[in-house]
Amino acid sequence: MDNRPIGIMDSGIGGLTVARVLHEKYPTERIVFIGDTARNPYGERTAEEIEAFAGEMKEFLLAKNVKMILIACNTISFNVSKAYYDAAVPIVGMSSDIPIPGDTKKLGIFATAATIRSHCHKKQFKEKNPELEIVEIPIEKLAKVVEYGASKEEYKKLIREAVNRYKAYDIDVAVLGCTHYPLVESSFREVLPQVRFIDPAESTVMNAMRIMKGKECLSEKQGQNEFFFTKDKEKSVDIVKKIFGKEAAVKDIVF
Repeated sequence: MDNRPIGIMDSGIGGLTVARVLHEKYPTERIVFIGDTARNPYGERTAEEIEAFAGEMKEFLLAKNVKMILIACNTISFNVSKAYYDAAVPIVGMSSDIPIPGDTKKLGIFATAATIRSHCHKKQFKEKNPELEIVEIPIEKLAKVVEYGASKEEYKKLIREAVNRYKAYDIDVAVLGCTHYPLVESSFREVLPQVRFIDPAESTVMNAMRIMKGKECLSEKQGQNEFFFTKDKEKSVDIVKKIFGKEAAVKDIVF
């Protein structure tokens, strides 16, 4: 038993989709979440910038005495160095080992430009199925407009432009490789109604909690969940309260 909280970090609000899965499956686990809304989006940053910003969030969470850090951001997970994962507690990134339907003919990977440049998802899928046809589809500005809010038509416009640019209308399965994207999954479905969409959040949480179970570090009592944002916390209050309840604490943090 270990009643210390689990730390979760993201470049903004997208990581709340991963925190939601953790909260639903392990409701007694206390969460300390930090979203770097001041410097979002990370998908347009250099690897050096990403590592530096993520390093600040890592130190913040360690100071909160967390028992594990979950990186709820694909861009961070696949762009920081291996040394970043060295810490006194386990640090778990977004999973690239994602189960897909066995009858998949053409797989689409939607993600930020920085995540696509790492080719981590594509490499993982090709190792398992070298013959699988894969198209990587970066969507410029989508994470940013999701972060700040826009109309469904704006979301669909950006998705449609990316699909056209990469000739991806014939994909039958797609991975939402940015944690912001499940927040607008309905827009993806309207643009690509024939596609089966996969959110890596569940496999990521399962991987992380397998470590906690192995260490016998699951929590037995629920505490208050805390959510820190580096800018405009007011924009995040409604979604946090909706997912995690009115008792969740939403706070500012400045680096």
